[in-house]
This record gives sequence, C-alpha cells and structure tokens, in this order.
Amino acid sequence: FKNGKPHPWSKDVSSFIVYPEAANQTIYSPRLEENDVGNYTCILRNETHTIHHNIELRLQDKLDNPMPTFQPKDLAVHVGESVRFYCEAFVGNLYLPDATNQIQWMQMFDDKPHSIIDGEQVNVTREDGQIIGSYLSIPIIQAHHYGRYRCQIVSGNSAQPLELNVLLSPSELTTMSDSELSILVYIAATLLFALVVLVICIYRTVNQRAADKKDNNKLCSAQFIAGHADHHESV
Repeated sequence: FKNGKPHPWSKDVSSFIVYPEAANQTIYSPRLEENDVGNYTCILRNETHTIHHNIELRLQDKLDNPMPTFQPKDLAVHVGESVRFYCEAFVGNLYLPDATNQIQWMQMFDDKPHSIIDGEQVNVTREDGQIIGSYLSIPIIQAHHYGRYRCQIVSGNSAQPLELNVLLSPSELTTMSDSELSILVYIAATLLFALVVLVICIYRTVNQRAADKKDNNKLCSAQFIAGHADHHESV
C-alpha cells in the first residue's frame, strides 16, 4: 500500500513495481520521482495474525544527517540466554575522499558510553555502501549486561551523529491466568485426595495384617494348649 492505496499503482501515484526476480513482495524503482514520496505499508497476514510494517519515503538533494532505516528493539531475557541487536541507517554517498562512515555499539552507564564486555559487533553494508548496519551479539547474558545500549552512526558528510538507543532488561515472571490457576488448584486437590485415600488404604491394610497375625497367634496358642492336654490324658 502507498498512502492507503493498494499495489499496483499508476505512475501518478508511484513508480515502484514488484521486483521481478524477488520471491517475495519486494518493490523497487529504477529512478525515483517526486510522486514516489509518501508512506508505504507492507502487510503480512495469515489465519491468526497480521503484521504491519510502515516506511516513509522522502527525497532530498543532499543528505544532512544519517537517517535510520532499522530501529533496534528492546528485549527482555533471562540470565544465561543470548541476545542480538541490529541497527541500520542510510548515510548516502561520501563527497570527500578522506571522509568515512562509522557505526559503533556502546553500553550506557549514567548516560556515558562504555565498551561492551563479552559482546561481538559485526558491521555490514548494502546498496553500494550507502546503507550501513551493525549486529551486536552477546552469547551469554550476565547481570552486568542489563541496561541501555546505544548504536551510534557517524557519516562523513555530517558532524551530527545518529544515536539509536535500546534497552536490555531481565525477564519478569509470567503471571497465571484465572483459568490456569483454577486448573492448578484442581490438580493439587486431586493429588491431595489421592494421597489421603492411599494413606487410609495403607493404614487399614497394616491394621488388618496386625489383627490377622494376632488371631493366628491366639489360634496357635489354643492348639498348643489343647494338644498338650490331650498328651497328658493319654499318659
């Protein structure tokens, strides 16, 4: 969609077409025009979920500052898990031969940047170096990793850096819903009832065996006495 209008578009709406060699719905324009400016929306949908991704396209003669093309997302993870952040920006072409583009991840403490412990940064480029990005990977999260991180992008064409912030926080314990709590209470009550029944059965069995043993002892004693009396009479 462009400004709410579905693809395909007439030339007075947008010059973008679906890239013929792409397996997905990638759109491109061989030459941007003024009427290409606007808001583009990509919608992914299945039977249960719908995802919207919005992109604003603007045209300018010269890039003053880096423009973000991908914002890193806040994450909440447990200790021992791994995380990966990604940031990206359009920096355009460099107009000076000694100018360079830089992108760097930092961990922020009291709003001051510090180097990242146990983290790996991998920088990437695309569109002939006009878009630069960086992955930050932390394989095993420890307590000191929690906090705010900053992706700083500096273009050789401008003195104003682009700073993209993201928060890494510990995962919170999930609360049970009423239905889940009811099921848990029912299971606990059932197990408790079964345990009580088992204890009663064991108690009765033990008592019954003790009573049977006592009766057997009495019977044996009576037989012994009777046999002893018969022996005396025969003598």
